[in-house]
Amino acid sequence: MNELSIEHRIRQTLGQLLGEEVESIAADASFRDFLGERFDSLMAVEVITVIEGQFGFEVDYLSDDVRYWFETLARMQQFVAQKLEDQLSLQAIG
Repeated sequence: MNELSIEHRIRQTLGQLLGEEVESIAADASFRDFLGERFDSLMAVEVITVIEGQFGFEVDYLSDDVRYWFETLARMQQFVAQKLEDQLSLQAIG
């Protein structure tokens, strides 16, 4: 899966949760700044949950720095790409 398709899937998934304005957010813009008070801790958990569901992996709240990785679309894209790459590596071994 290439980076563009990951970004598109993230935007599409978050658009269903947060609304169409996700399409206009810059990749490096902070969700907290963009969505303001709507992006509270509960919304952050919902964002993580829909990303997990869309891409088929689990986020480890203890070892994954979710405050960092889920701050912007660009970071989410990097995080998802790395998780998917890790899954492929583990499947190749197993």
